[in-house]
Amino acid sequence: MLGIPVTLLIGFCAIVLVAARDWRLVLAALMALYVGLALLTVSILPPEWALLRVVVGGLIAIMWYLSAQRASWGGRFLPFQQQGGVQARPLASTTLFRTLLAITLAAALLIARPRLPIPTVDPDIRLVFTWLAAFGLLGLALGEEAMQSGLALLMWIAATQLLLSSLERDPLLIWFLSSTELLIGLAIAYLIVARGPQKRPTPVKGDTH
Repeated sequence: MLGIPVTLLIGFCAIVLVAARDWRLVLAALMALYVGLALLTVSILPPEWALLRVVVGGLIAIMWYLSAQRASWGGRFLPFQQQGGVQARPLASTTLFRTLLAITLAAALLIARPRLPIPTVDPDIRLVFTWLAAFGLLGLALGEEAMQSGLALLMWIAATQLLLSSLERDPLLIWFLSSTELLIGLAIAYLIVARGPQKRPTPVKGDTH
């Protein structure tokens, strides 16, 4: 009964994670994504494993939120690079371009849905796995900041865990992948704080250049 709504929720969240520039919106979408994955996990695993998905996603979202606040990010991701007081951002960093790419990828996946491999897996799980894996690759290609790259890696791991859970219900494997997600979350949180706020260089008094 929850198949179509949950699949739509996960698909929409993946688009937001790739296209959005406001990190607060991204973290909200990440939490919604993990809730959707938990609802989908209930159909193939015991409820406690579904709860684990929510706990892992919540811990990562909290860590990244606190790190972004400490780094004084404000409302948007930091600029990609800054030289001579001028912010330079590649074309891939614009919201419109990223959104068009995400929508194009989504359309391609929906068109190719009948031909997706892995015939032994439930159609909804098959679609979500392919969707998250594809958007994870797109996120890695467009990622500018540590959080964006971390989001792409988390989508890849979520896709892998969903597929393996549907094929083999191994608790040790699930714990391993969940632990890997938390380690990635810790590493990205450290990188966010380590980089810190990026400010324009203060001009030297008397400098005429």
